[in-house]
Amino acid sequence: MSQFFDYTGVVEEVMPVQTFASGFTKRDVIIGNDLDSQARYPNPVKFSFKKDNCSMLDSVQKGQRVKIHFVIDGRRWDGGSKGPQYFVDLTGLKIEVLNADGTSTEPVPAPAEPDIPADAGDVDDMPF
Repeated sequence: MSQFFDYTGVVEEVMPVQTFASGFTKRDVIIGNDLDSQARYPNPVKFSFKKDNCSMLDSVQKGQRVKIHFVIDGRRWDGGSKGPQYFVDLTGLKIEVLNADGTSTEPVPAPAEPDIPADAGDVDDMPF
């Protein structure tokens, strides 16, 4: 079972979609230090959105403050004369554009209305 993480920062660059010979697609986004970060040096981090998740980056723009929900993926490759090599990806699962106060710009879904059957009769006939 994977552990999920969140990372908040400012978009530095949204890369174009990469399509490989196998048909696999991925798209990277580079996120820099958050606005309220006290970091002395820049700390750009690359997140990869894969397959159908590539389209999540279509509306994301440089300079926006975002929160990325991601998992850490690792894999081993046994190719070449150097012996096994290990790779780590930060795989994005969701991205939210944030307002200045840190709240999401995504609308909060309205609560579902209760299902009342059409033949329920008059509401005044209800026993409560």
